Amino acid sequence: MTEDQGNVCVPAVGTMVLDKRRDRVGEVMDATASWVYLRAFGGGREWVTALEDVEPVGVHERLRARVAEVNAARQRQP
Repeated sequence: MTEDQGNVCVPAVGTMVLDKRRDRVGEVMDATASWVYLRAFGGGREWVTALEDVEPVGVHERLRARVAEVNAARQRQP
C-alpha cells in the first residue's frame, strides 16, 4: 500500500492484496480513492472491490495464490 488518501491507503498497481469480501488474492490493476480493480495471477477476469475490503497479503495468502495459479495452468495443459 502506498498512496495515502485521507486515512485509507490506496494499493499500488502490481501489488498483491486480499479481497476480504471474496476471500481471493489478486494483483492490483488499478485503484482509485474508492475502488480497487483486481485480477487473479495468471490471468482471468478482472473484478472490482471496495477499497476498504482489501488488505496487504501475508506469506500464507501469497503462497496460496501462486499454488492456485500453478494448478490452474496444469489443468489447462492437454
